[in-house]
Amino acid sequence: MLATLKEFFARHQKPPYQAGTNLLLVLVLSVVVGAGVSYGTLGFMKAFDSVLHWVYFQWTDYPSGRYTHKYDQRNQISFDFRGDNTHGLDGLRETTWATNGVCRIVATTDGIRSPAVETHWQMEANGTVRIEPVNERDGESLPAELRLKTIVRLRMINDGLVPATTDFNATLRRANADASLLPRPIPTPNLHFKYKQGSFTDVPKWHILLALVLGGLFIGALYKALKLARGHGPADAIIARINNDGVMPIKEGIGTALICVSSIGLGASVGRYGPAVHLGATLGSGFAQAFNLGRINTVTFLGCGVASAIATSFNTPIAAVIFAHEAIIGHYSLRAFAPITIAAVTGNEVAKMNGRFFDGFQNLTEFRELLPEQYPLFAIVGLISAVFALIYMRSLVAVGKVMRASPIPQWARPALAGLAIGIVAIWLPNLLGLVEETTSQVIQDRGVEYTFQLLCFLIVFKIAATAFCLGTGMHGGVFGPALCFGAMVGAAFAMAFDDTQYQIFALAGMGACISSVVGAPISTILIVFELNQNYSVATAVMVAVVVSNLITNRFFARSFFLFQVQAAGFDINAGREVLILQRRKIREVMESNLQTIGPDVGLTAIEKALRKSPEGEIYVTEKNGRLLGHITLAAAWDVLKAPAKHKGKTARDLAITPDHVLTEDTDLNTGFEVIEHFVGISVPVVNNDDDQALTGIIHEAHVIQAYNAAVKEARGEEQGLD
Repeated sequence: MLATLKEFFARHQKPPYQAGTNLLLVLVLSVVVGAGVSYGTLGFMKAFDSVLHWVYFQWTDYPSGRYTHKYDQRNQISFDFRGDNTHGLDGLRETTWATNGVCRIVATTDGIRSPAVETHWQMEANGTVRIEPVNERDGESLPAELRLKTIVRLRMINDGLVPATTDFNATLRRANADASLLPRPIPTPNLHFKYKQGSFTDVPKWHILLALVLGGLFIGALYKALKLARGHGPADAIIARINNDGVMPIKEGIGTALICVSSIGLGASVGRYGPAVHLGATLGSGFAQAFNLGRINTVTFLGCGVASAIATSFNTPIAAVIFAHEAIIGHYSLRAFAPITIAAVTGNEVAKMNGRFFDGFQNLTEFRELLPEQYPLFAIVGLISAVFALIYMRSLVAVGKVMRASPIPQWARPALAGLAIGIVAIWLPNLLGLVEETTSQVIQDRGVEYTFQLLCFLIVFKIAATAFCLGTGMHGGVFGPALCFGAMVGAAFAMAFDDTQYQIFALAGMGACISSVVGAPISTILIVFELNQNYSVATAVMVAVVVSNLITNRFFARSFFLFQVQAAGFDINAGREVLILQRRKIREVMESNLQTIGPDVGLTAIEKALRKSPEGEIYVTEKNGRLLGHITLAAAWDVLKAPAKHKGKTARDLAITPDHVLTEDTDLNTGFEVIEHFVGISVPVVNNDDDQALTGIIHEAHVIQAYNAAVKEARGEEQGLD
C-alpha cells in the first residue's frame, strides 16, 4: 500500500501533472498533515500533563464531581454540583443559565452564601462554554477567613482561569433537548467537572527536590540511551530548511520530544511551544519523506507542521501561518502559503474538537482607550523588555558554554539542574513548570498577590532558572519562560508608572520579550491580538515590540534561534540564492576529465601535453594522485622554446604551486568567493585536505552557471516551481 502511494505521488509530481494535479494533492495532503500534527501536539501536551500529575499531584486528594441539570418552564437550565471537601472549595454550587445569554452563579462555602455574580456566557460551536464576567462584588460582607476561598471559586467559574490550587477542565456533550421547553434546539450540556492537578505550593518541598534530582538522572540516562548529544528545537528546523532540503531526522525529533516530556513533566523551568514546533516540523517533514514528495514539498510540509503546532497550542491560526513563514521558512512563498494556511486552520479545529486549546486573554476587561501620551511609556516598556531579553538569551548561551566545557558528564548535568532548581523552589515555587497559570494571574492580579518586589525577584530567578535548566540538558522551549517574565516586566512597570493600563502594560511586556527571543515581530503582534482581540492592546504591543526588536537585533541577533543557526555555521543574512549555493558542493559542478602528467616527465612531453590542452594548462601529480602543482603554456614558454639550454628539467621543476585549492566538499558559495578574486585558468579540486589527491578542476564559468541556477531556483521556490 505504501509503495503504491509513493509511486502515485512520484508520478503526479512530473509533467503534465505538476502544474495542476500536484498542487491539488499538496492542498489535500496539507489537511492530513495539519490534523496529524495537531493530534501529535495534543498527545505531546497530554503526555507531559500526565507525567506532571503522576510525579507530583496524584499523591494529594483533589475534588471531583459531576454536574446535573434540569429545565424549567421559563426556559432556564439549573445546574447543581457537589464535590469533595478539599482546599476550601467544598459545598454546593448552583448555576442558572438563562436563554438570553445571562446567567447568575451563586457559590456557597461552608454554608455561607457568597455575593451573586452576573456573567455573560457564549456557547461555542464545538460545545465548550466561554464565560465572561460583567460585574463582581468583592465579597466584603463575608467573614475574612472565608473571603479568599469564595473569590477563588468565583474566578474559577467566571474567568475560566486556572486558580493556584486547581486545574479547571470542563467538557460539554450534546444531548437531545426537549423542544417543548426550549424555543429552539440548543446543545444540552452534560458537564463533567474535575480537578486533575494542584499547585506546587501544596506539594512537600522534599518531594519536589527528590523528584527533580531523580528525574534529572532519568533524563541523563535518556540522553545516553537515545544517543543524543543535545536536545533539538526550532533552530534545527531552520537549518533543515537551509541546508538539508527540509529533511529532518525522525529519530532525533521523537527522542527530543521524549526528553521534553520528561523535563516539562518534572516541572523544569522550560517552555512547551519550542518542542511543539520542532515536533510539528519533524512530523510534517517526515510525512513528505515517507511519500517522496520532493524538495519543495518537503520544505512546504515542514512549514505546515510548524503552523499546525502553533495553531494547536495557541488557538491563533493567522499568527501560526505568519510564524511559519517569518521564523522558519524565511520567506513568503506563494506556493507554500495555501497549504500552510490549510494546515493551520485544520490543526486549530482539531484542537477545538478535542477541547484542548489556549483560551488566551479574551476575558480581560480592564482595557481602556489609550491616550497619545501613553505610547512613549510603551516604548520604554519595549526598551526595558529588550534589556531582560538580552540578559535571558546571553544567559542561555553562557550556561550552555560553561556546561559543555565542564568535566561533568552529560548524564549527570540534568540532575545538577534539578538539585539547584529544587532548592530555589523551596522559596519560589512559582518558578516551577510551565507557569502559564502564573502568567495569567500576573496579568490579572494588579499587585494584590504579586507585588512589585515579588515580580522583580521572579523575573531574575525565572531567567536564571530557565538558563540553568536548558544549559544543563533539561530540554524544553524558550518561548514560554519569555512569555512569563515578559508579562512580569510589563506588570512591574505598570505598578511603578501607570497602573491605569495595568493589563495592557503586562501584555506589551510579554509581547516585547517573546518577539525578541523568537525573532518574529509580526507573528508576535498577531498572536497577542488573536488572544485578546483588542486593537488598543495590539497598538501598544506594536510599539513595544518594535523598540525591543531594534535593540536585540543590534546587540545580539535577530532571534535566539537564528543565533543558534549562525553558531552552526550558516549565514542567515545571506540571500536565498546564497543559501542554495551553501548547500551544494563543488563536486556537483567540477570537471573531472582533465589531463595530468607525472613529476618526472621531460620538456618534450610537457610541450606536447600543453598543446593538446584547450586551456594551455596541465596539472602535475604523483603516482598516488597527490597534487604537486600546475604548468601553463604562458609560464613555461621561455623554457620550452630553448630545450637545449634547460636540458634535464622535468615537470617537477616547472610545476607552480596553485594559489587556491578547493576540496570536493567545499560549498559552491565558498567556491564562488574564491573564484571572484582568482586570476588564472582553473582552480584545482582535491578529495580532502590530507590526501590532496587531484579529482577535478573548476572554471569561473562553472561557478557563474551554478550561481545563475541558484537564482533561478530561489525564484522558483518563491513561486512554487520545482
